[in-house]
Amino acid sequence: MKRVKVVTIALAFTFILLAFAAQPVAAASRLDSLTSYLNSRYDAVRGGYSIPGEGVVRIDPTYGAISIMNELGSIRNRPPPVTITLVMDFLIDRQWLSGNEGDEPRYGGFGDYLLGPVTNGGNYRGLAIWQILKDQSDIPGTEDYDINATANLFWINRTYTDSGGFALNTEAIDAHAGPDLLSTAYALSSIRLIHTMYSEENAWDWLVNETATVEWIESCKEGNGYKLSPNDFLPSVTGTAAAVMAYHALDPLAAVPDASILRNWLVERQVLDSEEADFNGGFEEGNGTEVSSLESTYYALSAIEILNGLQLVNTTAVEEFILNCQTSEGSFANTPGTDTGKLLYSGYACEILNMAGSDRALNILSSSIDPYSPGGTGFEWRIYVIIGIIVVAVVFAVLGVRSD
Repeated sequence: MKRVKVVTIALAFTFILLAFAAQPVAAASRLDSLTSYLNSRYDAVRGGYSIPGEGVVRIDPTYGAISIMNELGSIRNRPPPVTITLVMDFLIDRQWLSGNEGDEPRYGGFGDYLLGPVTNGGNYRGLAIWQILKDQSDIPGTEDYDINATANLFWINRTYTDSGGFALNTEAIDAHAGPDLLSTAYALSSIRLIHTMYSEENAWDWLVNETATVEWIESCKEGNGYKLSPNDFLPSVTGTAAAVMAYHALDPLAAVPDASILRNWLVERQVLDSEEADFNGGFEEGNGTEVSSLESTYYALSAIEILNGLQLVNTTAVEEFILNCQTSEGSFANTPGTDTGKLLYSGYACEILNMAGSDRALNILSSSIDPYSPGGTGFEWRIYVIIGIIVVAVVFAVLGVRSD
């Protein structure tokens, strides 16, 4: 039995040494998981990003990806994570410049995908991507790429309605659909971006009647908030935020009408006592709905930031809510507990985290362990090895005592 004891002790020490000599599997950070997801959606041939389940590169996920890189600062790395000129080429290809401008309703706008539909929201995101890319002017070759700003203004102008508001797109006007406040905000923000990037275009000359536009915006107001259209039933976070965004686009230096009232109404939409703990910290879409979402939170905080009211928001709770929206695949979803997310929402998430301070998104995501990552939760495997050795040793000790 003594030989058995010697062999047992030797094996035990061998297993213990192996357990501690082997390198542990490090748990991934939330940033690692997001970066992995980001890389998985990139098309290195066409220069854009796709949504899960298809290989079509689109404006919205590409905006989300470029926004993430911009907020995290990685797009300023040299070399950057993506080939800037390739993404520029992708965007240029998505601008509708084929066909006759009088017959093609999409002429001049940015289609969501090649030969795809154009909306004021998607067109704005295309311009926002372009602005970020053009800011990387130290990269050789970027000066050789450009969009047709005049054609884009032509498309935006075609979505203007006689009421003063802007519709979703030209097809909506043809279908006799009225304007909505979010499309109006995006249209005006697009004109502002073109004015900033291409001052020679005199972009604001394309706004048919600013007075009528302001009057239409005010026709959406009800109580302390704004509805998405005059015919909507109740004011909403998105409608109120869109009004603030529209006024800010018209004149960034002017005060938004009833700024303090709008700011307080938006701040009150933050959910802090939900029965579903994961939803606390986000913003509800309407008064009393008590269901927060990442999209509503994004619009609410974008407007509150314009109104200089972020100090009134519980930012710690916001950050917890945003982290709760991250999925097991690394992307961010519109609500907590969702299996799959979107690059667009992931871009919104990084923009929100940075509202409380520059580099905050990077610091929070890189310092926080992804709860879905192997090794992120539970016991480390070495503990199980040691427990197993102790159990075997006890068994052999009992057998040894009995044999002696």
